[in-house]
Amino acid sequence: MNRKTFPNVFGNESGVALLITLSIITILLAVSLELNRRVKIGVITAETGKTDYDLMGMAESGINIAKAILVKDVNENNIDSVQEEWSDPEALGNIIKSIGFGADALKLKIIDEMGKIQVNALIKEYPGHEVNMDQKQIWENLLSFFISSDKSQDQRDPQEIINSLIDWIDDKDGEAITGISGAESSYYESLRIPYQCANREFFDLNELFFVKGISKDILSKAESLGDIFLDQDDQEKESQLKLNDLFTVFGAKKDKTDNKNTTLKKYQFSGKININTAPVPVIAAILPFGKQDLAKSINEHRLLKQDQKSGYTSDLSVKDWYSAIAGLTEKEKGEMAKIITYSSHIFFIESHARLNMRTLVLKSVVARQKDENGKWYCKTLRQQID
Repeated sequence: MNRKTFPNVFGNESGVALLITLSIITILLAVSLELNRRVKIGVITAETGKTDYDLMGMAESGINIAKAILVKDVNENNIDSVQEEWSDPEALGNIIKSIGFGADALKLKIIDEMGKIQVNALIKEYPGHEVNMDQKQIWENLLSFFISSDKSQDQRDPQEIINSLIDWIDDKDGEAITGISGAESSYYESLRIPYQCANREFFDLNELFFVKGISKDILSKAESLGDIFLDQDDQEKESQLKLNDLFTVFGAKKDKTDNKNTTLKKYQFSGKININTAPVPVIAAILPFGKQDLAKSINEHRLLKQDQKSGYTSDLSVKDWYSAIAGLTEKEKGEMAKIITYSSHIFFIESHARLNMRTLVLKSVVARQKDENGKWYCKTLRQQID
């Protein structure tokens, strides 16, 4: 082989210098590319962080706007209903626009928690084990909408579910209250993943899924029920009901008759449902047996307008306004009066903020109450980010 064909680069100072130069350029290029990559990541991270910070500020502004609306409302009247500004998505949208937010930048939703069934009201007083029979009847009515009486089609037992709920929240761990159809710690400890019966009130609706008989599809509508209690415009939504559409864990009140000298403080859940804001299935559950199909008519009456520009035709501040629609007897009106109210104090607020193609949802539960000077304000009970 002719060695001259391959010159001795390493024997040549110019060749060595060229190789060193190329190596340095390669290293610098690699370092430059890595630095550029990191700078880009840093810029994107900084921008994302700034966007998230701005989103949080926008969402919190939404919560504060909702609180202000609720305080304004309670200063103007002493009832709460679906006719009011806080319950109207269009009215809320107009308020947001007037403040300066873009059409899609911020959206608000306010829901009355007291228009729902208070799951903890099944027990009259805490700590305690006495069952509230009025609330038990509400549960029986509601579950009958979703659980077929035909055992060949549906093996679930409403009484077993209700008794298991009572066993979960009463302060006794035994079968004396509900009998063998309930479920105490002995049942839950026998499961593949064992746990104990709580024997206290529910703090979160997701705890319901720990109770015997409560499943994710418990509110799936049975085909045989048709649409007797569904809103015509909301059938698809109502057929996919979630627990928080119908139930709440809020509403606890201290027992004023409690002796201050005792170390064990009593508290209770009234269980009273706001007939002015309750969703249609809840209205159906509190109506007397055989009149559930009139829940839709009651809801339509609440929202009735002669035209889009005029106000509502019905006055929901009138006592027993719903009774004529449902054709209630005097006895039935008396029974209804024990479980309904026309005003509320606890509300759920959902604030949707959107910026730079990113979205943040802030959810808050607030209690409307008076401060030491007698002025209304909204106290945050719970808040979470989605």
